[in-house]
Amino acid sequence: MEDDFVKVVEGMIEEIFELDSFKELNEYRKSEENLKRCQPFEDLNEKYILLQEKYANSFDDLHKDIEIRTHRREYSKGGTTLHRGFYSPSLTDLVTIGSSRGKLLKRPPKESNFNYEYLFDEQNNLLCVYKYYDDYERNVPHETELFVRLDNKVLGLEFNSVRGLNVISECRYENKKLANYEMALCELHSLGKAGCTQIEVETREYKNDLLQVFCWYRYSPSIRLLTNEKYTFLRDEEGNLSAFTINDLGGYRPEGSCDDQTEYPLTKKAKTEFLEYSKYVGGNKV
Repeated sequence: MEDDFVKVVEGMIEEIFELDSFKELNEYRKSEENLKRCQPFEDLNEKYILLQEKYANSFDDLHKDIEIRTHRREYSKGGTTLHRGFYSPSLTDLVTIGSSRGKLLKRPPKESNFNYEYLFDEQNNLLCVYKYYDDYERNVPHETELFVRLDNKVLGLEFNSVRGLNVISECRYENKKLANYEMALCELHSLGKAGCTQIEVETREYKNDLLQVFCWYRYSPSIRLLTNEKYTFLRDEEGNLSAFTINDLGGYRPEGSCDDQTEYPLTKKAKTEFLEYSKYVGGNKV
């Protein structure tokens, strides 16, 4: 039944790409140039297939003694468009309209008026993240993220109360600063299809210990399509992020692609949320 469903979805995708409006894109995604550019992300796809097979049934072991090991808790409201909400490793909220990491609550809420609950150990390591939805049972987390620490890497394993393991992320650090962030959506695997629905990668560059550039890659394995942009940040006189420019990093370039060095100012909300977030992860040196 699940295999039949996957085949139907794949058939619908192929039909869409046969439409005249998608012909140019369809030709590009089948080209040798595109397949070559996608190969590293196909390797990532295989990596996350293996990780899901390894950790798919690990919830009970990873969640064991979490409450005993918990030293303190924090709560946030909003931020449901980002993986992990307020403490998301992603920078996409800075450059995407409508995206927000939400607000960290200053004190424990008296009622269930929050979306994320963060559990920390005595060393301030994040142990567990509970995610709640407004339209779901307020006392039952819809998603639970647990962590595996490996030298300079941290794996995040997000378990959905319905589908099981559905998101795997990896943060890699250099000189105690986040250099590479990957996130794989694994719903297709739970439907009997080996692979990921979407893989996103963010890489960061720093200058004088301050964030200067991040590159954002988004790969869809089912259609072999990669999109990627480079965001270069500008700072104001006080040294805070103020604007950014966008450059496409090759590949398919539809009409309207951004590569004109236009300066896009950060919204007031994005700057405020980023400054608030930066206080908790090393001040302005993020």
